[in-house]
Amino acid sequence: MKRQRFSRHLRLFLTLLIITSFPVISTGDEAPNSCRNCHEDAKRMAEWGYSHFTVTRQEAWMQTGMPADCSDCHLGNPAKNNKTEAHQGMGRLFLLQKKGLKAETAERKLPLEASGNQVLRLRSMTEKDGRKLVDSSVSTILYQDRRADTLTQDFALMEKTCGKCHPEEFTEFRTSNMARNAKQSLYKGWNDKKHGPHNCGVWFADNYKAIAANTAVPYSLGMSSLNQRACNTCHVGCLDCHYDPQGNAGKDPMMGMHTFNRTPKPESCYGGGRGALCHSGPEDRRRGAGYFGGAFSHPEGMTQDIHIGKNIGCIDCHDSSRSDKSLGHATIIRQATCGSCHENAVTSNAASLHSKLSCEACHVSNVAGYQATFWGPGNLAGSETPFYKYNGYYGIMKEPILIKDQKGHWIPVKPFPMAVLNQKSADLKPGLHWRYPAHLPKLQRTDDAWGYVGLFNGLPENNKALLWIQMDKMSHKYGKSRSCDSCHGSENGEQRQEVSWDFSDKGALPFNGRHTVLANNKGLFILDMKTDEQIEVSEGYKLSSLAPWYYLKDKWFIKGNFALPKIKDRKRYERLHEDTMRAMKQKVIHR
Repeated sequence: MKRQRFSRHLRLFLTLLIITSFPVISTGDEAPNSCRNCHEDAKRMAEWGYSHFTVTRQEAWMQTGMPADCSDCHLGNPAKNNKTEAHQGMGRLFLLQKKGLKAETAERKLPLEASGNQVLRLRSMTEKDGRKLVDSSVSTILYQDRRADTLTQDFALMEKTCGKCHPEEFTEFRTSNMARNAKQSLYKGWNDKKHGPHNCGVWFADNYKAIAANTAVPYSLGMSSLNQRACNTCHVGCLDCHYDPQGNAGKDPMMGMHTFNRTPKPESCYGGGRGALCHSGPEDRRRGAGYFGGAFSHPEGMTQDIHIGKNIGCIDCHDSSRSDKSLGHATIIRQATCGSCHENAVTSNAASLHSKLSCEACHVSNVAGYQATFWGPGNLAGSETPFYKYNGYYGIMKEPILIKDQKGHWIPVKPFPMAVLNQKSADLKPGLHWRYPAHLPKLQRTDDAWGYVGLFNGLPENNKALLWIQMDKMSHKYGKSRSCDSCHGSENGEQRQEVSWDFSDKGALPFNGRHTVLANNKGLFILDMKTDEQIEVSEGYKLSSLAPWYYLKDKWFIKGNFALPKIKDRKRYERLHEDTMRAMKQKVIHR
């Protein structure tokens, strides 16, 4: 917190220095500027009904910390006095419509509302019957550095705006993994031998023909484009990380709708208050071990990572150009090392009986988010598609399952059943696979695993179903270590977790259910998936689309040895597992 206050005071001082160094009083040599002539005139803006667009150059400079003029960031033509001509070519904020995922640039008669809701802090407002309401037709807000057609980054606009003053940063950003969405774009199809099928889906944009050729039901280019637009909302531009619009009570000159942060806040990695975008989806939904927890988690209210209370942000642990100048702008290292802050514990663990146990294997528990996900026929943004993601199976697995990674270290995962329906064929090898080989450099690999099950009939429709088990590595929500018995309570090394979940997605009225995850020396199994309720399917939907498990039962399993090492000296274990200090002295656990 002290570091944030110091940074803020420093920025305030530098901004004041900028303003005093660049006089804002017009001289006879300064070119006419219709942007300032209109938007600095509060009376005129009020008469036109756009008081919320009143802003002075001094206010903008204080909030941005940059001595840029209006057109440097927004484009347009400040030499024209006519409204239409002056706004020609401007970059505009997009309101992404729920229907069709269309990016619209409506003239907003009401300002954006900057509320205290951490997840959905920024909301588009509308007026009905004289009342101000949240615009329910809007899915999320996208900034001006997006393309209206594909929703991906508009690099041409970025180069004219942000890149105009920050050319080096723009060039580095454009080729970064983050700008290219480099991991997800590698999933070229459901039947991808190299990286396997993925929970997030496939890269629909460049692989339509191959995906369509293996899809047994009608699948058009328009359907593919719609699926891709849904994916592209998580592409990031400059503004997603650095722009941080705030409500302004008039007390802080640095807070307002033009506020920028030189160093991105952790909240920006989670969508910046515009909903479950960017890392809030993969971490809190898919992996179920997100950093923030609370309102971001599914189910809501999960415990946050212990580091939040220490005021530790994302790039305090994940190396970036801030900590390593050899990394380009927006390049973030996925793998973080605990030893940079906890050197003694890491060194001690390396010399202990648990030297092959990763830190998160012991310190991550209560993993939430998806407990099942199925891609089947449904309705996406008002249009039919064979690939709608039924992901609303939210629940909690008390302890993650531990598996050996490619280097022989035990890591935590949350295995859950997945399927994509209506596939013609699959040429994948059953068993455990890794998304990326261990020999790849840090920027190119992950420690995520998956298990291919097979291609199955047995459904009343939507055959053939390609089944796999999703097994992403858990990396966040550090907290108190799990108990010894949670791993070693079973004498044969068996791991068993009972998982309860609630379904709350399209296609059926809400219902709840449960299943068992079993890992032993014979394999990894998803067993006894069931609900005690009558599932009431909505009109126009099929039960097999959203719940293929109802028919396929215990099909989700892969062979292999997933048992934990057996305790050789059970009597010693009984003496030590409740005596922490003694266990430390005998180098069973780390200090």
